[in-house]
Amino acid sequence: MHERCPHCDENLIPEPGFYWGSMFVSYAFYTAYALITFWILVTGLNLDLDYYLVGLIPTLLLLTPYFFRLARRTWLSIFIKPRPHSA
Repeated sequence: MHERCPHCDENLIPEPGFYWGSMFVSYAFYTAYALITFWILVTGLNLDLDYYLVGLIPTLLLLTPYFFRLARRTWLSIFIKPRPHSA
């Protein structure tokens, strides 16, 4: 991750340990994904629970980089509001 934004020069690392809270956001993303896919596949389509769990683990491993970046962006946007571009 860049230390400063290339467009607006905002400091993206405001203090040491700032992104520790993004772990909880990431956990929420994983939980929401698992619950939604469980509801659709197991409850809605009557897929066997064993097949669901076997497919869930690799899917979560593949989505880890995406959820990691999404959680950091979400955590950053909670505390640092975007500034309009100055002319």
